[in-house]
Amino acid sequence: MRIQLSILLATIQKSIVELLTVVGAFFLPISGILFLIVFAIILDTLTGIWKSKKLKIPITSRKLSAIVSKIMLYEVAVIGFYLIDFWILNDIVMKFFSVPLMLTKILSLVLVSIEAVSISENYKAVKDIDIWAAFKRLLARSKEIKNDIDGVRYKQDSSESSI
Repeated sequence: MRIQLSILLATIQKSIVELLTVVGAFFLPISGILFLIVFAIILDTLTGIWKSKKLKIPITSRKLSAIVSKIMLYEVAVIGFYLIDFWILNDIVMKFFSVPLMLTKILSLVLVSIEAVSISENYKAVKDIDIWAAFKRLLARSKEIKNDIDGVRYKQDSSESSI
């Protein structure tokens, strides 16, 4: 009887491992997206803690426990969209666009951008520097540098715009 129970438990354990392997392989195409979302949430949490420490705002366990529910909510939403995308919408969307799993990627982009805005707000509250404005200035400066390089390359005055 004891040997039969051990064999039964080993068989069940093997079946569970095989099932988890198949499920893991099915969700492998979105594993990077899921990791990116968790990374963005953790980064937002860290900047939020930094902001709380600098501004002397108390950190409660209730606020920190919301992180777990936020991660679960975002991950389940992406997995749900992936399932809908994979079995229903992907063939329809592929007729118009050449991007596979487009709706899953759009949802992921929205979720990560929500976290990016929150990270920017936290950074601005601590350092009083707007990340988006700094990024725009960086892009404008890189365009000026490109124009200067084009001017040197074509032996033109760098103050003129090159085409």
